[in-house]
Amino acid sequence: MTEAERRKKLMKLKQAKLKLNAPTDFPCFLGYMNPKYQLEWFHRVIAEACQKLLEGKIKNLMVFMPPQHGKSEIISRSFPAFAEGYDPDLKIAACSYASDLSEQFSRSVQRIIESPKYQDIFPDTYLASSRKAKDDPTTYIKNLDFFELVGHSGFYKAVGVGGPLTGTPVDIAIIDDPVKDATEAYSPVYRERVWNWYNTVLTTRLHNNSKQLFIMTRWHEDDLAGRILKTEPDEWTVLSIPAICEKENDGGMSHRHVGDALWPDRHSLAKLEKQKNRSPREFSALYQQRPVIEGGNIVKRDWFGRITPADFKALRFNEPIHFYLDTAYEEKKVKTDNDPSGILAACRIGTLVYITHAMKVYKEMPDLLRFLPEYIRAQNGNDESKLHVEPKANGKSVVQMLKAISTLNVKETEPPTDSKETRLKVVSPRIECGRVVLVEGAWNDDFLDEVCGFPALEHDEFVDILGYAINDLYEDDDDIDYDNINVI
Repeated sequence: MTEAERRKKLMKLKQAKLKLNAPTDFPCFLGYMNPKYQLEWFHRVIAEACQKLLEGKIKNLMVFMPPQHGKSEIISRSFPAFAEGYDPDLKIAACSYASDLSEQFSRSVQRIIESPKYQDIFPDTYLASSRKAKDDPTTYIKNLDFFELVGHSGFYKAVGVGGPLTGTPVDIAIIDDPVKDATEAYSPVYRERVWNWYNTVLTTRLHNNSKQLFIMTRWHEDDLAGRILKTEPDEWTVLSIPAICEKENDGGMSHRHVGDALWPDRHSLAKLEKQKNRSPREFSALYQQRPVIEGGNIVKRDWFGRITPADFKALRFNEPIHFYLDTAYEEKKVKTDNDPSGILAACRIGTLVYITHAMKVYKEMPDLLRFLPEYIRAQNGNDESKLHVEPKANGKSVVQMLKAISTLNVKETEPPTDSKETRLKVVSPRIECGRVVLVEGAWNDDFLDEVCGFPALEHDEFVDILGYAINDLYEDDDDIDYDNINVI
């Protein structure tokens, strides 16, 4: 047997196995219906989650993924067809931001059901246009936006968000992106309209055993998914997959490392970084599934003052610059690290705190110990400068080793007793009244994105060290009445 003949035989065996399992296994169904469709790891994760929903192991599922990564192909086109084959009595309502898009999905589902390959594995699931239907005395409907399954009580109805579902009981409700674009997403009126439709139309068609399946690209923190998760977070399973990996192995779902692209063959890291640079806020929402409130969450961007490096240099006399370090939890390496060490340089002049620099580094202990004295010198530290280190994780070891091998003035910060969110809220009035000023530099945007995006973002090292800096530099000024201060 030649190599070509062997490969051909293996392919036939693979297809036979897929066909055997396709009626009961959604990932196999995808491979059987389209042999050229290469399931990436995240496609399989989505398909397996849909299988669990169909089997009743998941009641409500939200899938957040970046644009053009195949989520609609799996969930809006293939899954309804598989579900109706699995159980032809299912009543499915599929909704999208516009009726014409919903109708496109309906056409795709019908094409799959009417295909010979589908009929081979689901011979009892067919439409009124099928030859099989001619022998059935009952009239069944097959329209662009609604079709019934001959001989069964199941149906599929396509509707645009805002459209009617009166008289339609629903076993599975699918919503594929309820907003069309940024204009709708950022419109409070439209968001309220979608929310009202969801509560007064869609949910009124559900019963005790109904399931909901949402696939969305997040646009706004107050979008439909945001509101639902705020009101009933424990009732939903959320599958959130960012375009650029932010958590090692995606929290156990993949073999990706931090910083890896989700689908590099289709959307390279260089392409994603270019998109991010064009519009960081929109990238965070659409591609990373982390919508950030305009201006900030707890802390607003425009609360921070700004000063040029030249003006700061002219303003500063001998005031020492102090440093604040938040260490990573363990020894890790670049590209496989989810918890970098964050460091911030700050100086108090008069009643104002100036943040002169902030950065994150992925360094193991020996490299970090060599880096810190170099960084402090580069950021104009002097003999009066202090390096404040929180004694968590390996922070205590950093303090001990630096005291042993360097002349740095190292000080342990008090271990926090409150949550990060509480600590940021405590210092936020000082920022709001204009007492925290950033020295302009390339680091500003990353710093502001994280601090103002908290607690919606994956990382929060800058949040911790900003709080340390403000509390330390204002340690002797606790008599300020922030409730009655004039906000600049």
